[in-house]
Amino acid sequence: MRAESANANHPAHDGQTSITAATASGLKTLQPIALFQVSMLKMWAHSIERFAGNYEKALDETRREASERAHL
Repeated sequence: MRAESANANHPAHDGQTSITAATASGLKTLQPIALFQVSMLKMWAHSIERFAGNYEKALDETRREASERAHL
């Protein structure tokens, strides 16, 4: 009886194993793409931060020059 129930569950187990293997394979395939997207987002964020810093620097210089001209 016990052997019959083990055999009865065996096909279902094979299907589940193949689905798990396919999922793992798919995730392994997608990992480099995800890492590339993360690196692109980091570069984009760095560029935005650099732009914001340059913008603030230029704005401060403009304010300084405007205040110097107002005092003349």
